[in-house]
Amino acid sequence: MVSRALRARRERYRAAVDAGAADMALALADALSGGHSLRGAVMEAAAGLDGSPGRELRRVAAELALGARTEDALEAMRGRVPSHGLETIVAAAPAQRGAGGDLGGLLRDCARALEAQARLDGEVRAATAQARFTGLIVVLMPVGGALFAELASPGYLREISSSFLTAWLAGIAFAMQLAAAAAIRRLGRVRG
Repeated sequence: MVSRALRARRERYRAAVDAGAADMALALADALSGGHSLRGAVMEAAAGLDGSPGRELRRVAAELALGARTEDALEAMRGRVPSHGLETIVAAAPAQRGAGGDLGGLLRDCARALEAQARLDGEVRAATAQARFTGLIVVLMPVGGALFAELASPGYLREISSSFLTAWLAGIAFAMQLAAAAAIRRLGRVRG
């Protein structure tokens, strides 16, 4: 149970960092436009960002202050938080360094793309919300029916469970309902 709670907490943290990746890219782009190097931009952006993205940038800034190479500190952040948004931001720096050009402009473009992706994910969640809710109701209907049958005729569920065949069939039906619930949850999941 503890490992599951920790995994859920890590996933919430990853999602929070991913949700703030566009803000992180904009803060870095602003600092780069202000004349900072990438190393200085990370330190400057870390001071201005709040929440989980700011916490990650402050950790990178602390690693830089201890003498870590910029690329190594950014790669360590990407390893700590497996996020599509961070992956994009971290990959932009060496690509732009090798090709030359405006890293600030590239990060602004990345921020716009990440914001558009987040907006699209929200629209997909909204569009599928009714279907997911309907699926949940369909999965829960047999349970509700069994409870109503028990209320209408007390002892009904005990009678069903007293016969091996009906208990076995009810168990199979319950297992199929669980499988249907898992399938609905998996189909309704939005991946970024």
